[in-house]
Amino acid sequence: MNTPGKDVKMAGLAGLHLPKDIVVKIPDADSPQWVQRPAGHWYLPLMFDLAGGVTVNVLRYPKPGIVGRHIHDGPVYSYTIEGSWYYPEHDWVAEAGSFVWEPTGDIHTLTVKESMMALYVMHGGLLIVDENDQPKAYDNCLSLLNYCDQWYRDHGMGEDYVKQFIR
Repeated sequence: MNTPGKDVKMAGLAGLHLPKDIVVKIPDADSPQWVQRPAGHWYLPLMFDLAGGVTVNVLRYPKPGIVGRHIHDGPVYSYTIEGSWYYPEHDWVAEAGSFVWEPTGDIHTLTVKESMMALYVMHGGLLIVDENDQPKAYDNCLSLLNYCDQWYRDHGMGEDYVKQFIR
């Protein structure tokens, strides 16, 4: 029996260049797949869409923490898997099961009181700013890819490990 759609391929050259689908299981907390970031949280890349400048990842804070005050140059979508987090600049708390949409240009400080794990889809990058809204650092799809690549190399995962997340 044929499964509908199973053997369907886009015609012509487009079919040759379509990226393969991707399936990533969230690993245990002690897995070397989790990348530690300078702010102390753990970052799990799921996909780097280089052409679109989109990064899909899971952030995990096993204890209280803060991602410094920042602004995104594209929208961000988030789904909280466990725990909770908030922005002191807003009057809501994202708890497990919450969906959050962050508009382009909103300045906020991701804050975790206890612990959390959340899925993020980030279009574009983020600019870290100081208390006077002056730029301090910038991250985007390419800089996060490079950071993860170096982490995996440094932790014995090999020079090609990060390539599985690139689309």
